[in-house]
Amino acid sequence: MKSLITRWFGARETQEPGSAIQAIDVPPPALIFRADATLPIVDWDALEPQAPPGEDPARLDAFWTSAARTWLEHLGAHLGAAYAVSESDSFLLLSPLNGRTARGVLDYVEKTRKRVLRILEGIADESGSGKFCVLVLASEDEYYGYVSNYHYADGEYALSAGMFINHGYGHFVFVQDHLSTIEPTIAHELTHCMLQHLTIPAWLNEGIAVSTERRLAPPPGRPLYTPEEMHQKHLDYWTQTTIQEFWSGKSWRRQDDGNMLSYDLATHFVSMIANDFDAFRAFVNEADLGDGGDAAARERLGFPIEHLAEAVLGAGPWAPTPETWYEGVERGQFPRRRTGLVPRL
Repeated sequence: MKSLITRWFGARETQEPGSAIQAIDVPPPALIFRADATLPIVDWDALEPQAPPGEDPARLDAFWTSAARTWLEHLGAHLGAAYAVSESDSFLLLSPLNGRTARGVLDYVEKTRKRVLRILEGIADESGSGKFCVLVLASEDEYYGYVSNYHYADGEYALSAGMFINHGYGHFVFVQDHLSTIEPTIAHELTHCMLQHLTIPAWLNEGIAVSTERRLAPPPGRPLYTPEEMHQKHLDYWTQTTIQEFWSGKSWRRQDDGNMLSYDLATHFVSMIANDFDAFRAFVNEADLGDGGDAAARERLGFPIEHLAEAVLGAGPWAPTPETWYEGVERGQFPRRRTGLVPRL
């Protein structure tokens, strides 16, 4: 079955939306690029002092949107003549796509943004200033070459067709080759973007993102494993040691079944506690990555967090032990410096 975006390839042209934000008088940004990057990537911390003084949301939004647009134009010029910047009310898109396809992508992300906010009311939030940025890169080589400027020094990645880069001016990156399956990736990564104001553990962040993705873009066909087969994989994999990687967030970096099983286990946990949405919302808003969400679970759900693991895996040594996590923890699981003026951080 063709995706919505694929069907929109032949849809009528839509008029570019007007943007009052562009009429606001703000100083043009003088971009400062990172010296250590292989592509034109802005040093957003260095750009921050140029932002308008005060806390006028409209002026800050205009400044950071202008900075993001200028950055994407520089990056597009470096990537090649096929790349162009398209724009909608809330998004900037850099891609080599033709006009109609670019409009289809923008229409879809605008629609998905509204749906995520509705599904996760009181949890999702559009924090920060400036329009959302979306990059669609022409090949996997360009994709991994780009994201290597943000990630691990050893160059190891779990394979993906897209991600939200929560660094500087947070933005989405996708691969054009996988455009026909971009819808679930957009739903998943846009959910991450709208949870970035929370200091929640990775398992909760990923579980919410997968649950939202499946609600907005249900997967076609049969799953790779039956529920019984997947349950046995969980029983075989999780131990006293590996469960700490799950609670700390490190297991999402694994190149073995630990990555897949982490997503599946997190999604199980979220489905178990999301039925009472009021309690779930209170839990998510208080959950802290420092203890895997244990204190918030006890307060808002009425039980320690290891009870979720017991429900799936049976009795075992499943309680989080945060004192063992700090050596080699990945995925930004511990707080970094945040700057109020830098958008989408």
